[in-house]
Amino acid sequence: MDWLHGILNLTGLLLWVSWRAGTMPRCQPPRNLAGPTPRQGPVYQHSWIYLLVLLALLSGRAVFYNQFGPGLDWIPSMNLVFDSPHFRSDFFPRALAYSILSFGRWVVALYFCLALLVLVKPITDSALSWREFLKAQFGWLGNFPPLAQCAVALAMAAGLHAVELEWMLGVGIRAHVADTVRGDYTHQIPALVLLDLRATIYLIMALLALYLLNCFVYFGERTFWKTVDESGKRLLIPLRILPWETRKMDFAPIVALAIAYGLSHVLTPEHVAGLLR
Repeated sequence: MDWLHGILNLTGLLLWVSWRAGTMPRCQPPRNLAGPTPRQGPVYQHSWIYLLVLLALLSGRAVFYNQFGPGLDWIPSMNLVFDSPHFRSDFFPRALAYSILSFGRWVVALYFCLALLVLVKPITDSALSWREFLKAQFGWLGNFPPLAQCAVALAMAAGLHAVELEWMLGVGIRAHVADTVRGDYTHQIPALVLLDLRATIYLIMALLALYLLNCFVYFGERTFWKTVDESGKRLLIPLRILPWETRKMDFAPIVALAIAYGLSHVLTPEHVAGLLR
């Protein structure tokens, strides 16, 4: 059941991205060659359909978990800093809470990755559609500076975890330590946000790997590889304060990849929990 849950979360994430991407303005093409050309203006897809399908997916799988989870001896859980509380699927409010809250964590990870991509997005004309896509994912907040969008992603993560802990108390999860949780959950939220940043670390590693591959293999002048090259260069700007280049080799991507790999091992629940003790 865990693999099915992961697939459904990924499907929901694609529906979310499609919903947001559908708000991108598109020029209206001429309807006919003969006669007057209609005035050009923004055209929007019916992206709300993706949102409705997403809501149906989240509620429908909660019903599925409630009906079939107990028979399969499946007890879902969510990782917190110090423990992993269980959501008994035979109780529908808990199954619904698990369906929505677990997807919310995927959305938070997505927006952390989007915020990183906004920071390193190329400013060339060839990447115009890519910039419009990223802007559409943040909606009207996409007009803000990149650092402000990163702050939005952090605020979204903190808000989700606050709602998450309160919702778990509301459906009776961890009720035996409810008073402790209500007194301590505020200092757990930064640690949970820190754990969510692992998705950004993995994206950095993927971007650096593609950047290194593009440095040694010529893939032509395709827009994707141009975007990867420009994004990789902007990602390495903080390391350029030191001379990493030799005559034939640039060690900055390798050093950055090693740093990201080390951070991926540091940002684990065990290490973060140790910081709070």
